[in-house]
Amino acid sequence: VEMNPLWQQQKLRKFCKEKGVHITAFSPLGAKGTVWGTNRVMECEVLQEIAKAKGKTHAQVCLRWVYEQGVSVLVKSFNKERMKENLDIFDWSLSLEELNKISQIPQKKGFVGLEIVSPNGPYKSPEELWDEEI
Repeated sequence: VEMNPLWQQQKLRKFCKEKGVHITAFSPLGAKGTVWGTNRVMECEVLQEIAKAKGKTHAQVCLRWVYEQGVSVLVKSFNKERMKENLDIFDWSLSLEELNKISQIPQKKGFVGLEIVSPNGPYKSPEELWDEEI
């Protein structure tokens, strides 16, 4: 599922946990470069502040946050240095204060799905497609 600090999927994560379903997150850094994506995640000031305070990159803070949620994470990179950087998230953690700051970030889905809703299709609106969780 799409999941990152700006789209935390709290309702879905709770449901899956209750049912024993493990989640794998895609777009943990947002989806810049895709047709539907933006760079909102990587421009988030809260995440930038945490990264600076910890001496980590913005991406590392995002990946660590997903990891600390007990979720598997898929991240794409063709750059060897970024691949190494992405793996450097396991020897540190986010504080409760930092996790609380991240939990307060306003939520907004990256992929709304306008391209797949239709008055003649099974989903008439994005709200219907996503169970009103946009």
